[in-house]
Amino acid sequence: FKDLKEVPYEIVITVPENLKPTTTLTMKPSTPETAGTDTFLASRYFEVIDNPILYAEPNTESFQLNDILVRLSVYSPNDVYNAADLKPEMEKMMTAQKAFLGDVNSTKNYDILLYLSKLDSTDAGGFGALEHHTSTVVVLPEAMPKDRLEQSMMDVVSHEFFHTVTPLSVHSKEVQYFDFNNPKMSRHLWMYEGTTEYFANLFQVQQGLIDETEFYQRMMDKITNAKSYDDAMSFTVMSEKILEEPYEKNYANVYEKGALINMALDIELRQLSNGERGVLWLMKELSKKYGKDVPFEDDQLIDEIVAMTYPEIRTFFDQHVIGDVPISYETYLAKVGLTLKEGEKETGYFLDGDVPFIDVDPKNNNAIFIRKGIALSSFFTGIGAEGGDVLQSINGTPITLEAIRPIIGESFTWSPDKEITMTVKRNGKEVELKGTAGTPVLNVETIEPVNSLSAEQTALRDAWLKS
Repeated sequence: FKDLKEVPYEIVITVPENLKPTTTLTMKPSTPETAGTDTFLASRYFEVIDNPILYAEPNTESFQLNDILVRLSVYSPNDVYNAADLKPEMEKMMTAQKAFLGDVNSTKNYDILLYLSKLDSTDAGGFGALEHHTSTVVVLPEAMPKDRLEQSMMDVVSHEFFHTVTPLSVHSKEVQYFDFNNPKMSRHLWMYEGTTEYFANLFQVQQGLIDETEFYQRMMDKITNAKSYDDAMSFTVMSEKILEEPYEKNYANVYEKGALINMALDIELRQLSNGERGVLWLMKELSKKYGKDVPFEDDQLIDEIVAMTYPEIRTFFDQHVIGDVPISYETYLAKVGLTLKEGEKETGYFLDGDVPFIDVDPKNNNAIFIRKGIALSSFFTGIGAEGGDVLQSINGTPITLEAIRPIIGESFTWSPDKEITMTVKRNGKEVELKGTAGTPVLNVETIEPVNSLSAEQTALRDAWLKS
């Protein structure tokens, strides 16, 4: 296959009349001779793997973002949602993204391919998205209420669209010439995923889609979630060795501490530049220097960033990204007049954002158990559940890996007064728990403004969150 990476491809798909494709691949015009087939063209193998195709009954809307044409295509097996339902919020969100980014991204077409799962045993059970240069594929439960689906789409799609900046426009040779058979990993996941995840939250507060309180809560969630991982692990070493243990099990920290690295770096850059420069400025400068066709040398990026910014940034990277010194978030938050306080927040029944309260034990016939060593929500504590309990049944439904997925999906529609009966196995004995679902909350630390701000703190916070 090594000689087939740079040759053109023609992909012919036999398709029923009722299904139509959405993709950014070039499609050959149909002729009477090609009826019943679709033919797509790719100049090289990379274009094949970088351009997913969604086939569904026609359910597509489009809108224009300056010079970018965005298409939203939806597969909803039970016709619960159509693209027109979701277009207004997606257009509002992506218009704000474009305003945040300016002209840093260069794609002319962008497709959002949304697959909504029925949550049965034969359907998709893993939720999230995967980015490409000109599209993203999103998988979410069809059972989600519209407001939650829209919020999930906003969070997920904004993250994926920001990947048009990095790694799609700013990346190393390890990414540019990635070998799937013999992968060599870059050391810069702090940027590829961390900067992307940070931007996916920062743009929402800068563009007025969420308020500052919500933004602080999201950053606090990341501080809390990051505690589940090794805080003294070098991020560059972890990234370079991410396919090995113990680094692989810390991968999800790129979305938690990775974003927090960028938050601290953003505040540091803003302070050093009197509010003029931040991480977005940095990524724009790197995009100008490199772009999608010119990769950087993996071991030289941080040197280049220091040369573009300030000597203090060398210390930041040496300690907190290359080194193993945990970041004092309190120190950086204090620079912008914020502090950490004890409080509580609303959460989900089985998930706190992307962090589950339950897990699977593959060594015990895929038993589903309540996680130990983490703070449990009021849903579990309220009915008397404990960490380590193995779920046997919920409201009469025996719990298996296949059975828990639709229950999690249904939980998004539960009302606080819903009666819950849960049977668990605890220390070898079955225990029956009863109660109501309630509105689940979690005791957490919160980020709060200090009582009195100095002029310097006010100016720095405004530069951070409003410019």
